[in-house]
This record gives sequence, C-alpha cells and structure tokens, in this order.
Amino acid sequence: MGQPLKALIIGAGSIGGLIDSPATNAIASHAHAYLVHPNTQLRAICEPYEPNVLAFIDKWGEVKRYTSIDDVSLDEQFDIASISSTTAHHFHDLMTLLQRTDCSYILCEKPLVSTEDELQILAKELHATDKKILVHLMRRYNPAFISLTSRIKNEEFGKSLSFQGVCTKGLLHNGSHLLEVLSHFFGTITTLESIHPNTVYDITLTAAQGTINVLTKCSYSLFELTLWFEKGVIKILDGGEKIEIYSKIPSPLYEGYFTLTLTETIATKLSHYALDSLNFLLHESHETCKEILNGHLDLHQIIFQTLQKEETV
Repeated sequence: MGQPLKALIIGAGSIGGLIDSPATNAIASHAHAYLVHPNTQLRAICEPYEPNVLAFIDKWGEVKRYTSIDDVSLDEQFDIASISSTTAHHFHDLMTLLQRTDCSYILCEKPLVSTEDELQILAKELHATDKKILVHLMRRYNPAFISLTSRIKNEEFGKSLSFQGVCTKGLLHNGSHLLEVLSHFFGTITTLESIHPNTVYDITLTAAQGTINVLTKCSYSLFELTLWFEKGVIKILDGGEKIEIYSKIPSPLYEGYFTLTLTETIATKLSHYALDSLNFLLHESHETCKEILNGHLDLHQIIFQTLQKEETV
C-alpha cells in the first residue's frame, strides 16, 4: 500500500479504544490496532459521550471528533471505518457507511444488528456492495485458530464425535462467537434447536453435532469449548487464549483400553485480536471476506429464528 489508510472509529468506548492502551501487551481495541498497523492512521472518532471522548484522547492523542456518523461531511473522506458503537446503532451506522463513497474497508463489531427486520434490510445492501466488510470476530481471524481449522478439516484427529461449549452474554452476543468458531471448524449450521430456552441448544453442522450452554445469570465472562474426535480431544480454554490437544494412547493399566494424554498446548495470542481482524481485512482477498460475511449473515438469520421460536414457547 502507498499512503496510510485514513481510519475512522464510530463508537470510542470500550472496544473502540478504552479496553487497552498503547503500553499494554493486548491489542484489543480498534484504536490500538490502527496505531500499530503500518498501513493505517487513525484520524477521527464519532462518539456522543464526552467522558469517553476525553478518555480516548488521553490514551491515543488528538483526533478529529464527531458526535455521530451523521456529522461527518461527505467531503471528509476516510479509507477504513470501525463500527464499535452500541448494537442498537449498528444498523444505522452500517447503512450510512454503505451509502457513502468513501470507507472501502469496514470492520463491524458483532452482532451486526439487533433485530431480524434490520437484518433483512441490511443483508440486501451488503450483498450488493463492493466494499470489503468483516464482522469483528476475535477468534475467526486468529492464525492459531485458522491453523487448527485446517488440521480438523484434514481429519488429523479423525472424525468428530461431538462437542460441548459454554459462553455468557446471550446467544446473539457471545453465542454468535461460539457458533462462528463451530461453523469455521465443522461447516454450515443446519439446525439450531433450543433444548432449554435461552440456555441450552442442540446444534447440527455439516461435519459435527453437539450442544452449547449460554449462561444468562453469570457475573463473569466465559467462553470454553471441548471437541471430541476419534483420535483425541481438543479443549479451547481461557476464552481461546489457550488450546490443549489430547491424543488417544493405549492405557498403561488395562490391556485393550485407551486413554488420553496431553500432547500439545497452543498459546494463541488471542489478545491481539483487533490487529488480527485488521490484518485479515486488509490482506485477504475480497472473495474470502465476502464469503465470511455471507456466512455470518446466515448465522444471524438462524439465531434470530431460534430466538423467535423461544419467544413463542
């Protein structure tokens, strides 16, 4: 690339810039990713809440400040934008960016939208646009997770037997992260059935079947996943910061029996997820990004349909 891409952050709160700082090892905020990436330069933020603006500027330095994307003149051009506003504002912010001639690259926090009606309208616009767009998923673009996906699909661990996952903060929010990881590993989600409303779900994918639990009354964040295969077990722990691989071996005690032993531990550097997403958006092909976006639109549709069924029970 030539000149650095001029970046705009819509929503300068936690994930926009307040979750980390220039001195931290984590590169979790959009601001930090734009700071360290050699091809981007943060130029402006859209943020209505003055304390957030002051805290953001204190961390990341002076930038041009707008209250919302509606205040950004069409004459003011940006190359890339991050949407990290509240979920309720995602639809408006995305639709506005799609109608602008600038912002050829867009990163949007999950979930894309908060209602199925918004999804139906937005999906048509996203299918039609030439802009390069990704949903900001902290594990989907992580190199260690991408490598593990290849190993699973090449059946290094044998065929899938089952899986069990657990997360917090609802099916649409952290649940969408968990479902995205599973679909990355095992293909398209064909069914998502509520076993216990808002809590336990049975999931069938192209190459696997299992369950997830969504903890609704939990004061801490949790994301864990256990995958059982013919030749061993994979455990995704600490939100995805660590992956443990256990292999099938003959039992040291009982003839004809087999047990598991820990053979590999992978440190994923997941705390660099904002930089991972930015790198993926800028360097992967337009076709790959479009395929991932379309898959996530389908995933949103499945989630909304499942939540709607729960409301009628």
